[in-house]
Amino acid sequence: MWGLKALWSAPILLNAIVIQHNFIENHFTTDEVPSERAGVNLELGENKWLDLIKLSSL
Repeated sequence: MWGLKALWSAPILLNAIVIQHNFIENHFTTDEVPSERAGVNLELGENKWLDLIKLSSL
């Protein structure tokens, strides 16, 4: 990974990108969040990252 200081940070960054794509952002063609289109409704509020962190710590 270009620009990363340590090799261990690459998988963390890639996982964050996957989470961002699947749970946070609308897809550009369907204008829906991919997880919601798949039938997974987590009822995330305005701050989706914070709500995902809270759900993961339950």
